[in-house]
Amino acid sequence: MAFFMQDNLKEIGHFSRLHGYSGKLVISFINENPLVLTNKISIWLNVSGLITPFKIQEIQPLNKNKLILTLLNVDKDKAEELKDKSVFVIPKDIDFGEEKFDKNNIAGYDLFNQKDENLGKVSAVIKIKSNNLIQLYINKTEILLPYNEKTILVLDHSKKQIKLDIPEGLIELYTGE
Repeated sequence: MAFFMQDNLKEIGHFSRLHGYSGKLVISFINENPLVLTNKISIWLNVSGLITPFKIQEIQPLNKNKLILTLLNVDKDKAEELKDKSVFVIPKDIDFGEEKFDKNNIAGYDLFNQKDENLGKVSAVIKIKSNNLIQLYINKTEILLPYNEKTILVLDHSKKQIKLDIPEGLIELYTGE
């Protein structure tokens, strides 16, 4: 698949870490239900600028929005290279259901704080009964921010941007800065 075909792919998550020592990878999903993946389809990764297919050999559940994948011909060293890479699928291979523009469907949106500083892209919305969280990564450090009606200042689906009122010092607790 050529690089120009990346537009025909849908990002479903990223490899957040390795699992064990045999080359297994943990995929963290953006919004999709992990059940959309089966070992009958290929996943696609951008490896050194080339969109490359990988065959899923084994799938193990990990938690609500994560799976452990064993990929064909991927050992520990190759898995280490794939860590932090975005995972794509061909949309026609998977039934995603209807996408909704709601406040929880914001993965990939640019996240701004109350001072209009761009903090990065939203990785996921973690749904918790009493208080949802926004997950983002700053310098490969996972940051979890409270996400509810009180913290949303602006949510613009057309620009794919969200502005949050973030408690002072919260991000520094994660980053140590």
